[in-house]
Amino acid sequence: MTIAYDIETTVRDRYADGAREVQPALCCPIEDYDGRWLEALPDEIVAKDYGCGDPTRYVNPGETVVDLGSGAGKNCYIIAQKVGATGKVIGVDMNDEMLGLSRRYLQPLGEKFGFHNVSFVKARIQDLALSWDQAQAWLSKHPIQSMDQIPAFKAECDRLRQETPLMKPKP
Repeated sequence: MTIAYDIETTVRDRYADGAREVQPALCCPIEDYDGRWLEALPDEIVAKDYGCGDPTRYVNPGETVVDLGSGAGKNCYIIAQKVGATGKVIGVDMNDEMLGLSRRYLQPLGEKFGFHNVSFVKARIQDLALSWDQAQAWLSKHPIQSMDQIPAFKAECDRLRQETPLMKPKP
């Protein structure tokens, strides 16, 4: 007997649950973080962060940082403070619940920091050229109702990757 196992769906469901309710088994210890950067963050973001360590110590003022699998946004908001108004932080996640959680604090934390240098985008790490938000907007206007329409969607995704890539590769 073969059991179909879709890792992406499993990961998305697990972290969607984590966005709704704290999952202690997924949490990384906050003791690893410099507490002064955590002070500004809402408890909900800290409690629902499921990272695998503190990469924020390697960030400097003015840098642009991309956080792959940004989840609740804890690292992004810490990094935002460290890179300051001249830096930029882009959180990338594919999970709607996590994106909703992280985006909920964009305005209040930007006001608290005195600058807005964070954005969160929906994309798959393995396909950073395609913005899922843009692809979803196209699908909303052109719903797929038959298999014959799938090639048009694929062509639109290819066009988006070429004309408005989420992350532009360096030449």
